[in-house]
Amino acid sequence: MLQFEVDKEYPRPQFYRQSWMSLNGVWEFRFDDESEGERAGWHKDVPGDRRIIVPFTYETKASGIGEEKFHPVVWYERDLEIPGEWIGKRIRLNFQASDYLTKVWVNGTAVGRHEGGYTAFSFDITEALREEGANKLTVRVEDSNSCNIPRGKQRWVPENFGCWYVQTTGIWQSVWLEAV
Repeated sequence: MLQFEVDKEYPRPQFYRQSWMSLNGVWEFRFDDESEGERAGWHKDVPGDRRIIVPFTYETKASGIGEEKFHPVVWYERDLEIPGEWIGKRIRLNFQASDYLTKVWVNGTAVGRHEGGYTAFSFDITEALREEGANKLTVRVEDSNSCNIPRGKQRWVPENFGCWYVQTTGIWQSVWLEAV
């Protein structure tokens, strides 16, 4: 029987890869209630006004923000460096979950978008990366109070009621890179 040890932090142990890097932790963060960020070029440089701990949504205290008010658009940004041993490999950016419409840029270049709040997704970001030095990863997430999108038991009004609880907006599960 083949056995190997899986890193306890790796988000999907059934698909374990040795060359991976967690992107969980502190990111720059910004609310965009007027949805002005794309027009203003925030995908090139988010004028962050606070920090958030990913993978917790801004609504949770664990995020470092803990604000339950609904914000329709949120932005995340962080720098990352690709390890030298990854050069020449394809680099995949993985999200275990983000709610609801997620758009991603690397160094100002659009690398993908995903719609949905409960499924994992990934993008090959190799072509947008610089081999040396810092790379800028930017994420925009748009959510809605609409009952026409899947929402589980997330409320669509300002206050919790019955079995409906505070919404979950943005990145809410692990984010990581893999070299393949």
